[in-house]
Formats: sequence, C-alpha cells, structure tokens
Amino acid sequence: MVPGKDGPDARARPASGRRESVADETRRYVESRPSIRDCVRYDIVNFTALARRIRAETGLGSQEAIEIACRRYGRQLRDEEAEEERLRDLLRKSHLQIRTHVAVLTVQGDLEFLERLVVGAQRLQAKRSGLVQLFQGSGLVTVLCEDQVLGSIMNVVPKGSVVFVRRRLSALSVHTPEEVLSTPRILGFLADAIGRAGINCIEMMSVHTETLFILRPMDAVRAFELLTELSHSLEGAGEVEPKGAEETEPAPVVPATRAAPARGMRAGPSETDGHGLPHRRSAVPAPAMGTGPGPG
Repeated sequence: MVPGKDGPDARARPASGRRESVADETRRYVESRPSIRDCVRYDIVNFTALARRIRAETGLGSQEAIEIACRRYGRQLRDEEAEEERLRDLLRKSHLQIRTHVAVLTVQGDLEFLERLVVGAQRLQAKRSGLVQLFQGSGLVTVLCEDQVLGSIMNVVPKGSVVFVRRRLSALSVHTPEEVLSTPRILGFLADAIGRAGINCIEMMSVHTETLFILRPMDAVRAFELLTELSHSLEGAGEVEPKGAEETEPAPVVPATRAAPARGMRAGPSETDGHGLPHRRSAVPAPAMGTGPGPG
C-alpha cells in the first residue's frame, strides 16, 4: 500500500489506466467533501491551506498547481447560477405535510409472501381509508402504515421473519412538481439539509413526486421547521428590492405546528394531536399516498 494513495481516500482511476491531471484529482477531492465544496464555492476558504491539505492526503506533487486548480474550480461553481435558480423555483412550488402515528415494519420474504401481504393490505384499504405502503428490496419488504393497522398486518407475517418494527413515528412528506424527476441534486439537497441538522432519518422513501422522511415525532417537527425556513430563505435569494421600497421587519419564524406556508406551499387549518404535534390531517390532502386515498 502506498501512503496517501491506496487508503480510504484513494481515487477511482479511469479503466484505461490514463493518469488523471492535478486539476482532475483536485476536483474529485473537493467534490467528495460537500463542506469543503461549499466553502470553495462561496470563496470563504484559505486556498493555500486547502492545497496543502490536499497534497498531504493525496500525494499530489505541486502545491501551487493544486491551489490554482482549487481557485479555478471555485469560479466554475460560482457560475452555476442557473442550476441554483432551478432548485429555488422547485422548492417554491413544493409543499410539506406531516402524518403522525406511523409505523414501519421490515420483514424477510419472497415473492409469494409479498403477494400475500399485498392481498392483506388491499383488504385493509377496502375496510377503511388509511396509510398502507409496501416497498420491496432484495429479500426484504418494508411496510409503512398507521399504528392502528400494524397489528392486522403482523397477523399475516410469519413468526421469525420480522427484521425491524417501530411504532409511534411520523412521516414528513415533500410534495414536488414533476420537474423533480429531471432535476439533479434536489433530493440530495433536502436529505443533506436534514442530516446536517443532526436529525436521524429512520427511513427515506420516494413515490413518484413525493419524498417521505420517516422520523421520530419531535425530529419531524424540527425537519418541518428546517425545510420551511429553507424555502423562505431561498425564496428571496434572487430577488432585488425596488428602489424606494420601505424597509420592513423580518417575519418571525412560525412554529411548525402553526407554520404559515411559503409561497407555493399549501397548508390547512392548524390542528394538533394530544402531544402538541401537528395532526396528520393538518395539511390539505396531498396526492394519494400508497394504494388508497389519504386520511379523511
């Protein structure tokens, strides 16, 4: 093993064996570290110190060449205004919804078991409207449902096949226009914002244009506040105040349980459950989740 080249930070090399340039390897280093990438983009980093660190960790020869490559890459990042504006526009058109009293069940099962589980879910949906969603992985099936129907689902699950089960969770859903299907970075942007706040996401799922973050109840409230504030901050990022406009005091941050929607974000009357958390019916019904209509 060559120090600095074959360790955890070793870079993938082209299949042809062509040696990458200093600029290519420097860019790869910065791109793989989001926090450094942000500092380079906003020009708030000591490029000499950064070049020294990259050289020490990668073994690249010329510190001066690394520093030039960092500065050049920073200029490229700052030129990507069109992509940032596209993200802002998509977030303005999105809206958030929280469902409380959600359960997650992960079980081992083959195709035959999945079919039996689907039939059971359909029967539940026929008897009552509610949340029942199935996600199939490699030999595993995850069920997202309401707490009160978890027992009925568990009745069709063979003993010993349960891998993970947890009740009393919340689902934070982000409803976006269909543009999200062709927009790079938007899902990673949302997940990164939640993760950087120290919020643990138990499950993350996607259904067409809806992204669900399964969180603890209090974490769901924090994530709701965070994404709402993020939408507000991005909303005015590219706007210029007309000359002569009167100065106004910034609007206070509204608690998540009574959050005023950002432009393009819709919310219904504020309701809370017994724990002071937003009730799952507190938002205007979003596109149907799962196989049946949303909560009544």
